[in-house]
Amino acid sequence: MINLDESHKAGVYYHSTNKINIPAKLFVSREYNVGVIPITIDGVLEYHRRLFEIVASAGSIDEASFFFESYMNELFALEERVNGKKVGSYIRLLKSWLFDSNNSAGAVLKGWVENRFGLIPFYHGQSIPGLYSKEYYDYLQEWMNSRTNKNSMFSQLDLLYTYTQTIIKAYCENHVPTITLYRGVNDLSDHIIISQLSKRKYCIELNSLSSFTSEKEIAEQFGSKIIKAEVPYTKIVYFSEALPSRSFSGELEYLVIGGRYDVETVF
Repeated sequence: MINLDESHKAGVYYHSTNKINIPAKLFVSREYNVGVIPITIDGVLEYHRRLFEIVASAGSIDEASFFFESYMNELFALEERVNGKKVGSYIRLLKSWLFDSNNSAGAVLKGWVENRFGLIPFYHGQSIPGLYSKEYYDYLQEWMNSRTNKNSMFSQLDLLYTYTQTIIKAYCENHVPTITLYRGVNDLSDHIIISQLSKRKYCIELNSLSSFTSEKEIAEQFGSKIIKAEVPYTKIVYFSEALPSRSFSGELEYLVIGGRYDVETVF
């Protein structure tokens, strides 16, 4: 069971500022999910416009991903080592998230979502009851730890998110404006239940970053209950098919930014 302070239950547990083109409270709202507008992170398209023009016109995801990975390797020197250690890489961060979303890599990813989009997690290895709690401080220390959050990692994630958005709009018509995704859960109360809409439909609040899959059968492996949601493409940070040369897992995973969603329990 998630235990939260009254401010979160009241829906004010978001930062008043962020680095995207709309306020956090609008981005996380149910209304946004049915009136999706494009999201940009400040400065990313302006500084890397040529990259995303090439990605959009490449002709296929395979070609686009080749250009993107080459650009990232060059810009962040991802093949180099410092004192014998590999530099920080968005690829290793993703792989670590797939292994355990509550580890240090998960903290960095949730920290990036908080910094860029304004969403504060209510869970990271333990319930985070509020901004001024010890649990929030523990999470804050973890996502700021230079052992994982290094080599301009937030800038790497900015580019990954913008790449994913470009890929979806250029090559994935079935993802726009929303895509049906599934998540396996053992108990719906692991999320914040805002209201029950009908016998099997709820408005819930998802943690700041969560994993979904496009296949109901895969979701069944991760919980006794399955929730189905219509997820705006703008809330997809990454999905496994966006980098075809990378074999992360066979789970067709989607990293989804949280907020309020109308979901249905399916069997």
